[in-house]
Amino acid sequence: MPVLLSLSGHFIPGKADGIKAMVAGFICCGLIAGKSSAESHFEEAYLHRDKNGASPDVFIYKDALTPGIKNIEIIVNEHLAGKNDVDFVSTGNNEASPCLSAAMLKMLGIKTELYENDAPENTAQCYDLKKQIPSSELYYKSSQQRLYITVPQEAVDKQHFTMISPEEWDHGVSSLRTSYNGYYYSSRIKTGHSTDGQDSSGRDTYSSAYMNFNTVGSLGAWRLYSIDSFYKSNQRGWESEHDRSYLARDIAALRSQLQVGEIYTRGSGYMSGSVPLHGVSLATNEKISLDNQFTFAPVIRGVARTNARLTVRQRGRVIYSTTLTPGPFAIDDLYSAHVGADLEATVEESDGQRQVFRVPYTALPDMIRPGAVRYNVSAGQYRRQGRDIKAPVVLSGGLERGFERFTLGSSLLASDRYQTLSAGASWNAGNIGAFSAEIAHARYRNPENDHHTRDGSAVRVQYARHFEASDTSLQILGYQYRSEDFLEFQEFLMRDSYSPRPDDDDTYARYERRKRNRVEMTINQTVSDIGSLYMTVSQERYYGTSKKSTSVTGGMGTNIGSSTVSLSLTDSRDDERSDRQLSLSVSIPLSAGSDRHQHRNYGSLNYGLVRDQDNQFSQSLGYSGSALDNTVTYSANVLRDVQGEYSQSGTLGYNGSMATISGGLSHSKNTNQISAGMSGGVTLYSGGVVLSPVLGDTVAIVDTTGAQGIDVTGTGNAKTDIFGHAVVTWLTPYRYNEINLDHSGVDNVELKETTRKVVPSEGAAVLLKFASRVGRRAMVELHGASTIPLGAMVYADEENEASREEVGIVGNRGVTYLSGLDARHDARLRVVWGDDPGSQCRFTLPAATPEQLKPDNWHKKIIVNCR
Repeated sequence: MPVLLSLSGHFIPGKADGIKAMVAGFICCGLIAGKSSAESHFEEAYLHRDKNGASPDVFIYKDALTPGIKNIEIIVNEHLAGKNDVDFVSTGNNEASPCLSAAMLKMLGIKTELYENDAPENTAQCYDLKKQIPSSELYYKSSQQRLYITVPQEAVDKQHFTMISPEEWDHGVSSLRTSYNGYYYSSRIKTGHSTDGQDSSGRDTYSSAYMNFNTVGSLGAWRLYSIDSFYKSNQRGWESEHDRSYLARDIAALRSQLQVGEIYTRGSGYMSGSVPLHGVSLATNEKISLDNQFTFAPVIRGVARTNARLTVRQRGRVIYSTTLTPGPFAIDDLYSAHVGADLEATVEESDGQRQVFRVPYTALPDMIRPGAVRYNVSAGQYRRQGRDIKAPVVLSGGLERGFERFTLGSSLLASDRYQTLSAGASWNAGNIGAFSAEIAHARYRNPENDHHTRDGSAVRVQYARHFEASDTSLQILGYQYRSEDFLEFQEFLMRDSYSPRPDDDDTYARYERRKRNRVEMTINQTVSDIGSLYMTVSQERYYGTSKKSTSVTGGMGTNIGSSTVSLSLTDSRDDERSDRQLSLSVSIPLSAGSDRHQHRNYGSLNYGLVRDQDNQFSQSLGYSGSALDNTVTYSANVLRDVQGEYSQSGTLGYNGSMATISGGLSHSKNTNQISAGMSGGVTLYSGGVVLSPVLGDTVAIVDTTGAQGIDVTGTGNAKTDIFGHAVVTWLTPYRYNEINLDHSGVDNVELKETTRKVVPSEGAAVLLKFASRVGRRAMVELHGASTIPLGAMVYADEENEASREEVGIVGNRGVTYLSGLDARHDARLRVVWGDDPGSQCRFTLPAATPEQLKPDNWHKKIIVNCR
């Protein structure tokens, strides 16, 4: 069905140039004149509901909101509660309002049982929300197709908003998808003389090639993941390396994911780590829960004296707002807050008084929200990954539980000769900061003596705090200690599989050099109007030696106008070697025009300076840019090394809708290099094969039934191919994803809809079919024996009534927009505004002339007689 006018009265088909806007205005004025007092708008969707003729209700009801069932989004207290069919009923005075039953409100996460006074006994009846629940509001925005509901915080079932209902998940279609990434590299190095194995000019030539394939298969709710790579050099032929393959599926009732095959354990806590297995695992899938369900945030508590409004700000930005009823309140659903800045809570009472108080917000990475539970269980045989070590059977598990001010966690790992158990706690101490402590104990049998058992312990403590006054963030201040006999599982396997001879001093020392303790600190400082500073310091000591290793990294970043300047220092050393490097980088964008519509980007200049520990300098100067809406990228660079020699390099890339291709050249005094790369994705499903850029795990396949060249917005340069297919390469699983199509740049193509929302499960390939019409557009003026009413439907005159296709809607004074017609032949069309023969007429639109086929001539009116 073609869309004649949007709610704002703009003409949708084709490009919005001046002539089309004028035609749209003409039709719009005619529509509005019919019922200007009702302030009605044209809404084509409602005319579709009855194929027997025009439906004038849309012009009578306020805001074009007619009674009937509509599929809309429902927002409760600024949270998306779902997308449901809602019945809009007439309330008189040409108005319609949503009818929500108590049962539906409960399904949307509203506790109607708290307000049972005078509520309808039949939960299927319309529930008077404003009457039953004090301080509640309800309003509908037609332009957004959204119903907004506001209720007091006590009336909200918070668990409802922790995940999107599995009933809305789309597991997609059966498919096989592969992302590939490959490169070729060749270097010719001048040696100054010619020997065997070199070319006649005295140059050594080295070349290599690499290919990586990341494959995802989907069948119902099951997924297959596989990662493989291939490598070749001029010294060796092609070699393959298989990383892993496994099956997976999500279990909605447990908010978990099951994996079978070549997997990794998901250890909780620092001490357990991740272990490769041939086996099975079941673990919490945090992606299923809505944003930040596992990120710790403080609970805001207080008391409201009256019906009040609570507003929470962080760094001056409102991150939360809700209504309160008199009495104590506890806010534990702050999902927009970020660690590292205190919260400011304001309670505005109905009598005008205000309470303002601050809530410290500091957390460590392993802290989770109050009430949140995270677990993992794995079992299988150790996966060697190409190394010649033993492969014992392994069992591992972990459990974490969040409370209001602290998080508790524990994990275990066991095999026939090794067992370890760890336990830890993290605590939010308010103004003092956040602390965590974890202890692990390992027991194993010495590989050199099966009758001797050794025990070892390890402990880790951490501290974090944000200083609001100076805007300083001490992210981590930590200390780790390991007893001499403590071994992690991977260390145990290495020793268990290879026992060096005591007379092999180097090898023996390498295996016996075990960590004793580690101190680390990370700090960030924001400086107003200047930028930010950061520093990370760590030091490790080992058993069996007095040697230690120290690492310091620090830097700052700032903006000078539109330019970016950064300075960094790295210093790493032990008793055998040291390395120090000071780096400066400057990026200067080249652009013109301050207005958003006139702004032009001409690329950027980049300068780099590096000083090493010997006080030697290297410098680089480069230019990078893009063209054709980032389809083409390019760069050129000049480098001066520490010996004072210069090299030049350049790159050229193409970011297409089917692949990304790049190439580069480099030249210096003694070396010439050439490189080439290509990456992309291949999707195979029942509808064919689709080429695309690199794919994520979760994708959408767009099918426009043969409409080529349609832009898929938000996906870079993706366009539908010759078959009308395209792939949205990245979707967020278990979230609402909006896919938009833009056909304004394509002539003679009409889409019945341009936007779809979908909630994919992880690893799904969701198929989205957009109905389209490819063909001639025309503007006709219908003349007939009787007046043809506004809103009458125009169909292709097919003998089979069930298969007839809508091609237009009659506007004011018989002006009609038609689309999807065969330009090469005469089109026989029928106009319908009722069931009886007297409410129908037919006409023939002649085949288009060459002049009419020109893109800018379709709007010229053709007068036809409809009889």
